Amino acid sequence: MSAEKKKILIEASGCHVHLTQAAIETLFGPGAVLKKRRDLSQPGEYLSEQRVKLVTKDGCVENVAVLGPPRGAVQVELSKTDCRKLGLTAPVNLSGNLDGASDVMIIGSHGELKASGSVIVARNHIHMRPQDAEAYGVCDGDRVRVEVESDRKVIFEDVPIRVNEKFAPAMHIDFDEANACGYRVGTEAFILYGTPCEGKGVSAMDMEQLINEVVRNVCAILNEEQQGKGCGKTGGSVSAGSGSGAAACSDGGAKACASETGTSGNIIREKLVTEKLAKELVNGCGCGTLRFAKGVIITPAAKDIFKAEHKQIEIV
Repeated sequence: MSAEKKKILIEASGCHVHLTQAAIETLFGPGAVLKKRRDLSQPGEYLSEQRVKLVTKDGCVENVAVLGPPRGAVQVELSKTDCRKLGLTAPVNLSGNLDGASDVMIIGSHGELKASGSVIVARNHIHMRPQDAEAYGVCDGDRVRVEVESDRKVIFEDVPIRVNEKFAPAMHIDFDEANACGYRVGTEAFILYGTPCEGKGVSAMDMEQLINEVVRNVCAILNEEQQGKGCGKTGGSVSAGSGSGAAACSDGGAKACASETGTSGNIIREKLVTEKLAKELVNGCGCGTLRFAKGVIITPAAKDIFKAEHKQIEIV
């Protein structure tokens, strides 16, 4: 039997920061206030004219939106893709929950701020007013299943309901989730009731795998675009993980690796080394060191394969 459906607005949010008044003045100057650019869907919240840069030792993200009004704590909300660019491992928390949050340097037009314990990956959630919750038959803190109707239809599992009289009814997801489910403005989403249909949608594990694949692909594209571009104080391009990567065999197995990956000599020159290619390199190479040309991008998943197989990476 098909599950009953009830429509809910779905919105995708890019990376952004919430600042305290003290942080606003540190970043934009004494007495500075946020200048409203436009209102957001949630009452009282707005996008400001100000922008900041986020920096770590591994990379940076520029032109990050600052949302108002000021809050009681600095909070930086990133996607997993953004975190990989910055070399961060941030927890997936509901907005407002900074337990285990990561650190980042925030740079504004006037100054900079070390925001310790501020970075989270915002968990998807649904905002409702009390009357909306009653109409939908849910309560604050309930978890529901949400089906997204698109050309990549998926079902989000375990989505928390947040009820407050100041909210407007809407489900919020980040850009990684939006890309994974094929979201576009106007895409319809439905809260599901009843018994899930067998074989319909994707499981929570499948969804996580799908999002991780999107993250890897987006990181690879972003890294390729960043090659050769310095970034603020980082002094180099942004990488998809710690260190940079690529490899080819440095002993007798080099020719086998070269023939399989289109390399010249014993140096691998593929633009992007994915998890699949990493497995092929490991299976086709008996040497302990893989040599890669400078500029080759190795995805985090590929690096994990090399590490698990005790393969050393050398950039030449």
